[in-house]
Amino acid sequence: MDYQKAINNLHSILTHEEKFAEINKSIFDAIDTDNSGTLEREEVESFVKSLLVGIHSEDDNENSNQNEKHRIVFGVLDENESGEITLDELGKFLRELFKE
Repeated sequence: MDYQKAINNLHSILTHEEKFAEINKSIFDAIDTDNSGTLEREEVESFVKSLLVGIHSEDDNENSNQNEKHRIVFGVLDENESGEITLDELGKFLRELFKE
């Protein structure tokens, strides 16, 4: 894998507001399955679960751990604790994630 190319691409995304806004909106729209303009807990959980397809267990303890992880992810994204995630909140999270 060409890490320098990946770093350059991320830098390009982060420094060009239009590119970042387009990517942020695309991700947001993919998660916002009911087209409400906000992301509810169930939509975020569904998205996270789809990212983890094939990495699951029928164990109740594992399911409990997954639920806790979903709660934490939603809590991090829901900066103003409104119970919904806005496009701006997702953008702030993605910007920080990409910087890391």
